[in-house]
Amino acid sequence: MVQQQPIEKFPKWTGILAEVQQELAKKADINAPYAGGWDEFVQKNRSADKLEMMKKVNETFNSMRYVPDQKNWGVPDLWNTPVQFTQPPDYVVPGRVSGDCEDHAIAKYYALQKLGFTQDELRILVVKDLNLGVGHCILGVITAGQCFILDNQIKSVWTADKIQHYKPIYAINETAWWQFVPAGQAAPAAGPAAGGGAGQGD
Repeated sequence: MVQQQPIEKFPKWTGILAEVQQELAKKADINAPYAGGWDEFVQKNRSADKLEMMKKVNETFNSMRYVPDQKNWGVPDLWNTPVQFTQPPDYVVPGRVSGDCEDHAIAKYYALQKLGFTQDELRILVVKDLNLGVGHCILGVITAGQCFILDNQIKSVWTADKIQHYKPIYAINETAWWQFVPAGQAAPAAGPAAGGGAGQGD
């Protein structure tokens, strides 16, 4: 795994970062799955046990419907903020609380931030599902010397070494991105595609 910069070559992800800041400035808040917003979410889920918080976050957001972007929005790949994923604004069909793999991963990313996880612990991970032959997006949490995986396709939270059917492509947070390359092979200069999409079939 090779750390790279800048993250600006991933406009879908940097777009999410900018939109979240705009939402915070407008005091937009999540009202699902808890009517009391992030405050109630944090109050009910904060714990001294990080694994328990990861399990609760994974369970909470996995309960939201998986709907591919093409069906939901009429486009192949669209990344949404937690507010867009869970709180339908005027331009969204009322009552739609749904999204695809990256929407689940992004919501979990910000939920764990709210619960006190640091930037260095969190990674949006784009992988290839070797069983299905398609791109997929999950959340990686690095803590206690291990990488835990929060996945909308897996009910439980597992360490990365227990999941064999994903081939990691890249990881990203708000400060850097990491490219995965086979042992002994130099990282390509160009890096992955600038769009940063997880692909179809996730």
